[in-house]
Amino acid sequence: MNHLKLKAASLLFSVVLLAGCGLTDEKITMKPETGENIQVTLDRGDDFSMEESSGVLVVYQKKKVMMRCAFISREQEQAQRASIITMPFEIHREEENYISYSMAGPDGMVNYYMYPVGKKTWLYAATHLPPEAAEKVLSRIHFKEGSE
Repeated sequence: MNHLKLKAASLLFSVVLLAGCGLTDEKITMKPETGENIQVTLDRGDDFSMEESSGVLVVYQKKKVMMRCAFISREQEQAQRASIITMPFEIHREEENYISYSMAGPDGMVNYYMYPVGKKTWLYAATHLPPEAAEKVLSRIHFKEGSE
């Protein structure tokens, strides 16, 4: 009888392990005003999770907000890029289709990232993390234009 209990416990342990293996990716489809559907996939390792709230994607680690992501049009991206020069800022990287910069806000330094994630949709991400840590969070998030 003890042998049977041991087998049952071993089987239960295996099922729990296998169930845990499926928790690596979380997917959400965002539907910004650009008309595109943007599929967002997050690597959930290290207690990362995400949720959509009023059109903004919020990325957490252990319930702490790591990054907020909005999805904007090319015109909105250009307007935001043009407004940067009106405030104190530091550009970390700037290319035609990518910019990362820092600006002091009321709650301290905020790092921003803007780059295309669809044909008409741009990511506009903000975080209080330093650039190196923010890049690590961004590397966990993958964007793909597509249907739901």
